[in-house]
Amino acid sequence: MVKYLKGECQQCGGRMEFPAESIGMAVECPHCGKMTELTLAAPPQEPVIKRRTVVWTIIAGVILAGGAIALLAGSKWLQNYAARHKKGAATPSHSTLDTRYSPTNSAPVPETESAPADNGLHASEVGVEKSRDSSFVYAVGTLTNVTKRQRFGVKIELDLFDAGGEKIGTAKDYQAILEPGGQWHFKALVVDPKAVSAKVAGIRED
Repeated sequence: MVKYLKGECQQCGGRMEFPAESIGMAVECPHCGKMTELTLAAPPQEPVIKRRTVVWTIIAGVILAGGAIALLAGSKWLQNYAARHKKGAATPSHSTLDTRYSPTNSAPVPETESAPADNGLHASEVGVEKSRDSSFVYAVGTLTNVTKRQRFGVKIELDLFDAGGEKIGTAKDYQAILEPGGQWHFKALVVDPKAVSAKVAGIRED
């Protein structure tokens, strides 16, 4: 399995992913087009409070609030039911028909669970091209953010195939931020010279 490392362009600071065996090589930056040496990026500074921690804290608060509301509603229903039952026991019924039940008091039908939505990142077809100014080969295409929110740490992984259609490796590229409705023209370095085609294997966010 090919091990990939993360680095930054020495010219524009753009994030890149490249095979470990390519470290130290000079390549064309997929972001600015200038030549840069493949080196390891400095470790990112962790925020004081991680975004994931904040999100889970908010979710926990919503769940607790919903539980409190449900508990109050249940208590209210029990009080009303006890009051109706006491009143019915004190007053003789003139009919054998129990009028306390009606279709409007029946339990609600649970909603059908909706199908999970996609991640809102749509990729075009992928091509394999040789750089004009060097001998390097790249897998290129366009990734579109069709949502109305920023996406952070977007990573695309591509499967590489030879002329016979056999998978012979993978390639990756990385984009730090993708704006709402924005497009990212990814350009992943292809190490194996036998690769003639590629397709998207996965898209995720760090």
